[in-house]
Amino acid sequence: MKIKFSSAKEQQPTQEQGLQVLYAPGKRLAFRLRWYLILLAVLSPLLWLAGRWALMLWLIEAPAQLQLPGGELRAREAAQVREVLVQPGQHVQAGDLLVRLDNPEWRARQFLLEAAAEQPAQLAGSAAERALLARLLERAEARLAQIQRLFEAGAATRGELLAAADQRDARQRDLYQLAQRSQPLTSSEQRQRELELAWLERRLQGLELRAEEAGKVGEILVAPGENVGPGMPLLRLERAGDPQVWVYLQPSHAAEAASGTRLTLIFPDGSQRPAEVVQAVDSAAPVPAELRPPFSAPTRSLRVLARVDDLPPEWRIDRLGLKARFGHAWLPFGD
Repeated sequence: MKIKFSSAKEQQPTQEQGLQVLYAPGKRLAFRLRWYLILLAVLSPLLWLAGRWALMLWLIEAPAQLQLPGGELRAREAAQVREVLVQPGQHVQAGDLLVRLDNPEWRARQFLLEAAAEQPAQLAGSAAERALLARLLERAEARLAQIQRLFEAGAATRGELLAAADQRDARQRDLYQLAQRSQPLTSSEQRQRELELAWLERRLQGLELRAEEAGKVGEILVAPGENVGPGMPLLRLERAGDPQVWVYLQPSHAAEAASGTRLTLIFPDGSQRPAEVVQAVDSAAPVPAELRPPFSAPTRSLRVLARVDDLPPEWRIDRLGLKARFGHAWLPFGD
């Protein structure tokens, strides 16, 4: 493509409105550069697409994610987070207490069982209560007898007689309930109560979660006061060991990622490190949302496991987003 300049200023570059212009040759060059810049701005999207297409022919790029060895600390029972004793990035040793959970229902049941175990100490109070209820029962029976005589003499109604009888029955019921509560437990009931109390104590002690091995606290997933269910993750604990890289490859490039294939990992600062595929493609998984390009639909890709060589300590970050670059099999890079 050749651009022709045919304006009046181009035909007479040394004149401007009838006046001689000394810098006309420089101005003519400025006009030409301006048109070239406009043309470059118009063609830049096409040039970018063409460059990407050429790069895809030469190299294969795929999103990747660095994962450090570790595991998740999960709740064993339905409980409430009472206290989180660690912070992200803190190093812990095996046996260190990490999270305290609590179960209010178990606490209430434990309190009731412990209170029932102290029943012999409350016998004096129950004796005083029994004497009071006995006096109330005597007065209720005396009043019932009085109302009965008045009713027979025609000086009281049947409703008053029934009310006095109900009051007498209520006093007898209170005295009977007190007698039931004051009866000592049998040996089997006492044994059952002791076993239940011991079971509750073990379950409450199991709500204190400790580190099974040394490592570093990665991400804390809960907050104090939050209710959790069985199997719910509480925090991530990173262990010492070689990191792994999960590469999410397009299905059309499956043949390029056999075990032992060399690739290059590109880090967020632009630095590159060599890596190697250590496991052939055997599963498909969705690309994590943080690795997908903007406005892209969630799709399933081939998940390839790779090992990075000589990972710098500053990039030892769990779930770090990377870019993996493969070479086609017909290129020297893929050998």
